[in-house]
Amino acid sequence: MSEKVVEYRVEGAIAVVELNRPDKLNAFNAEVQALLQAALIKANADTGVRAVIITGRGRAFSAGADIADFILTPATAVQMAEHGVNFLSSPERVRKPVIAAVNGYAFGGGFELCLACDLIIASEKAVFSVPEPRIGLAPGFAVTRLPELIGVARARDVLLTARRIGAAEGREFGFVSRVVPHDELMQEALKTAGEIAQLAPLAVEFLKGAINSRLPLADRPVTDRATAWLALTKDVVEGVTAFQEKRAPKFTGE
Repeated sequence: MSEKVVEYRVEGAIAVVELNRPDKLNAFNAEVQALLQAALIKANADTGVRAVIITGRGRAFSAGADIADFILTPATAVQMAEHGVNFLSSPERVRKPVIAAVNGYAFGGGFELCLACDLIIASEKAVFSVPEPRIGLAPGFAVTRLPELIGVARARDVLLTARRIGAAEGREFGFVSRVVPHDELMQEALKTAGEIAQLAPLAVEFLKGAINSRLPLADRPVTDRATAWLALTKDVVEGVTAFQEKRAPKFTGE
């Protein structure tokens, strides 16, 4: 019997959600998205769970959307736009604190999922990036969250360059809560979640809600239209094809 692409377990008062597609760098496909959201709903409903940890198996937290599976049509572009922000923001809808234990690559949607978590605890090997512009797309969720979390100037540095940000620089920028030795990542995440679990749950729920109420809601009509439009440009077709063929893209601005 094959393992699930998302593993869920409860350790005391802590729910651990582990992305389990290491051969694909834990990239999101439809099954991963469905199972991850189901796991978070389950943790949210479990009165015995006081904190949640999301992590990845292997050398990546998540490389984001599984580009190898992209089939771009008007219908899939609209579907991608409608479901993308809703999926990536799912940790914010969990009433309990959610910790991203980032063990390696957190690219694209993987990085954006981290931004929706309440704390990011990063291995010294963690690397963050929003590479969507490299294939002609834009990170619709990160563009609403990063300026609020780290300031406009630093958000520009991350978003407009699509460069890779190491764990230490992420800590300096302010979106990483703490950096730990790689072998101590889960120990630190479980310790932090355990500390949260000792607190009064209603007070913690109030604090999470109060903090998140200050975050801007994504402009869904604008974000959805922009994502759907970009997904149908010639540059996206070229970017995705180049990625799948393992070559440099040749963009034309069309």
